[in-house]
Amino acid sequence: MNKILLDSTKNFNKEGTYKLELDKDITINIESDNIKLYLVTKNDIKINFNIKKSVTIYNITTNNIKMNANIYNNSKLDFYLMSITDKKITNEVNIYHQNKETISNVTCHGISYLKGDLKFSVNGYIKKGMINSVCNQSSRIINLDEGKSLIEPNLFIEEFDSIANHSAYTGPFDEKLLFYLETKGISKKESFNLLLNGFMKLEELPKDYENILDSILDKVMRR
Repeated sequence: MNKILLDSTKNFNKEGTYKLELDKDITINIESDNIKLYLVTKNDIKINFNIKKSVTIYNITTNNIKMNANIYNNSKLDFYLMSITDKKITNEVNIYHQNKETISNVTCHGISYLKGDLKFSVNGYIKKGMINSVCNQSSRIINLDEGKSLIEPNLFIEEFDSIANHSAYTGPFDEKLLFYLETKGISKKESFNLLLNGFMKLEELPKDYENILDSILDKVMRR
């Protein structure tokens, strides 16, 4: 996995897996298939993507972020956001389908703990003429303690010959799941920690990236 010192624009034209630590606004151009990006955003920033080949992107954040993605050339974007906060933040994700037969799958998972106030604003755009495009959104925020949450799932679809879906959930973990785990001899605290880790680790993550997420989750578990 590569760790890159970023400037204001970055081009990826070679397949591979990359881990980027972002602390300022940036434009990222995806020009090759078989790229996975693992992002850690450390400040309140804006990220602009120009996606000309299919790509998978993961992002861990504890701050305000705005992500804009333009999808071209029959490409596919799989975007996973993991957001954890004990303060007031907004994560905004805007997906623009700029060509026919483009696909976006956006999954946002968040945890609001202590006095955290987390908002997801997820917006998908398919313009007239962008036939056979697919725009999917799935957003969930788990509220802990006094945490608050809001999800705004928006689909702006002008083309009839397209597919668009969204789902959203805010609230606590399902008590039935906690009860089920406890019936298997797992303590309530351990059950909660298992659900917490499973909820945020959407797919298998590289070890060093998983360690970053674990260090953030540890603060939640020790609250």
